[in-house]
Amino acid sequence: MFLAITTSLPKVVVTISAARMKAVDLAVGNLFGSNLFNIAILAVYDFVYLPGSIWHAVAPIHVVAGIGAMAMTGIAIVSLTYRASTRVFMRVSWDGALLIAMYTLNLGLLFVLGSN
Repeated sequence: MFLAITTSLPKVVVTISAARMKAVDLAVGNLFGSNLFNIAILAVYDFVYLPGSIWHAVAPIHVVAGIGAMAMTGIAIVSLTYRASTRVFMRVSWDGALLIAMYTLNLGLLFVLGSN
């Protein structure tokens, strides 16, 4: 867990700083670039994992996190191509509200399945 925090925290700081400077392209590029790099690392891990495929060694609960991450990435990609002009709740458009809902649902599922 410490490794995940130490590698993700700089990306969060850069993304928040870019958003505060109104450099939205930099913030979005940082998020997508980080995700793509992490996926590429998984391919390298699968190659060097000697007992076989790394996917067979993964706990089933991580499937929930993976599907949630893929769904949220899909929503973000769709929102990049379709610009929402109306706001659903205060300053949040439909894509932001959907991302918040997906994150909350994924977090709840991970909590329920992880506590068993």
